[in-house]
Amino acid sequence: MLTTRLQEELATVDALLRLLQREYEVLKARDLPGLQQLTLEKQACADRLQSQIASRLGELHKQGFATDAQGMADWMKGLAPAERAAASKLWAKLEPAAEQLHAQNQVNGAVIAASRNHIDQSLAILRGRDSLDVLYDQGSRKVFSGGRCGGTLAKA
Repeated sequence: MLTTRLQEELATVDALLRLLQREYEVLKARDLPGLQQLTLEKQACADRLQSQIASRLGELHKQGFATDAQGMADWMKGLAPAERAAASKLWAKLEPAAEQLHAQNQVNGAVIAASRNHIDQSLAILRGRDSLDVLYDQGSRKVFSGGRCGGTLAKA
């Protein structure tokens, strides 16, 4: 039943949030072996969550409901009052939990970007370049390297 799937999905979201929080600590500590192991765990958890969401949406579709928030609301309307209350409670917890996942992922991304920037600056110093003479496009690919190295301008 969908209520059970919502419980499982919420448990997986909670597990993924804990993994992202651990990832933040590992990133701050620059623990590469820990990060590699955590990345495997995080990927497995994210895959499990994706599968659970697809299963929930497939079940909604199979029962003739839209595969969106309105479809969930319509599905819940047909439940017995006690089950509706349980499903509504789970559904209400799922949105803020997903927002927490997104926020923690953004924080982790910022830590990674800051670390990358630090490494790029260190490499530029070691190579005898000005670290500000390298530009990147939206895909993080180098498009221009000027300064002492006399790089070429690439199409951005």
